Amino acid sequence: MPPPLPLPFGEEAGAKGHAVVEVSTDVGWIGPAQEFHIIVAITADAGWHTYWENPGDSGAATEIEISAPDGFSVGKPIFPRPEIFRTMEGVTFGYTNQTAIFIPVTAPTSTLDGRADFQVTTTWLACKKKCVQGESETTLTVSVRALEEGPLRKSKSLERWQAALPKPLTDLEGGNVRLVGNLLKISGSSQNHHIGFLGIEKPGVRFVESGSPVFTNDSFVFSVPLTLDAINAGGNPLEITGLLTTGRNTTDPSYTVTLIVENDTKPYFGKGTDQ
Repeated sequence: MPPPLPLPFGEEAGAKGHAVVEVSTDVGWIGPAQEFHIIVAITADAGWHTYWENPGDSGAATEIEISAPDGFSVGKPIFPRPEIFRTMEGVTFGYTNQTAIFIPVTAPTSTLDGRADFQVTTTWLACKKKCVQGESETTLTVSVRALEEGPLRKSKSLERWQAALPKPLTDLEGGNVRLVGNLLKISGSSQNHHIGFLGIEKPGVRFVESGSPVFTNDSFVFSVPLTLDAINAGGNPLEITGLLTTGRNTTDPSYTVTLIVENDTKPYFGKGTDQ
């Protein structure tokens, strides 16, 4: 289903685009070869919501583009676990409260005392009964030193934002993922038996059903049916990725699931088989 038709800015009272964006980092300054994060915190107006990287049956993904100085390497955004909205239009994923998206960045191996400017462009769709497209362009300036890495910042907001991020699947007891035919098999152990999976579609990869976990005591295997199309991947490896969730609340632990499947000559793999 296509996203709702966006409306012009300013049609209703509230922030432009019905959300406010704040950009910061998790370090005091940047040193040589240091890994750190640019943090984009989005706060929607009361009663409005923005979307996860997979919006679901409608809406539009929140997107972040970063232009970094030469020598800096920018990774993929890390989104916190989203809320699930069920409406007559279908199921969507997003945020009604402030959400902080972390973008990993690595500094060059050699730096000089001075500063680094990052151009951060954030686009989002905010929805209530209507939907409004929003965009924010921010210049983030960070101090750079030649000889030492910067310390991590300490604040309650940063601690809260970090706690909301998904962890690697390897952090889950017994956490493992494999592909059997066209079933993504996720296994692990959890005392909380409310387990879910939110898939993120990539070129050549579609999640056709939600799947369900099967428990033996606290150990589980979650089988997620897939449709894999090697042609649509353009000859690139197939990236199967999503979020394993435990519990019913967004504050409950979640885990990033990623599996890279080498593309081969098969143009189509079908779905939901153990073959």
